Amino acid sequence: MNPGDFRHRLYVEAPYEVPDGAGGVARAYETLALVWGLIEPLGGTEAMREERLAQRLTHRITIRAFTGLTAAHRLRKGARIFEIRAIREDVPARRLMSLHCEEIAP
Repeated sequence: MNPGDFRHRLYVEAPYEVPDGAGGVARAYETLALVWGLIEPLGGTEAMREERLAQRLTHRITIRAFTGLTAAHRLRKGARIFEIRAIREDVPARRLMSLHCEEIAP
């Protein structure tokens, strides 16, 4: 893979929980690292949810291997948020990771 393909600056974010003041918790995210990656759109669907049209966009994001990355993490590029649905490592070299992600509307 050409190193010039990794042109998207992505922030890896990890979830944590904070008390919401009503006895529950709210989920927040903290930035762990900045990585460069390749974003490739895979497809999209539209469906009616709660009486309105909702879009679901999926992408494959390729990054260099990142130790400890799980599906609980997410990636952010500006206002765009990508939730990780599946992770596939480049098995022979273990230098790259291919992430199947869903883009979440803010």
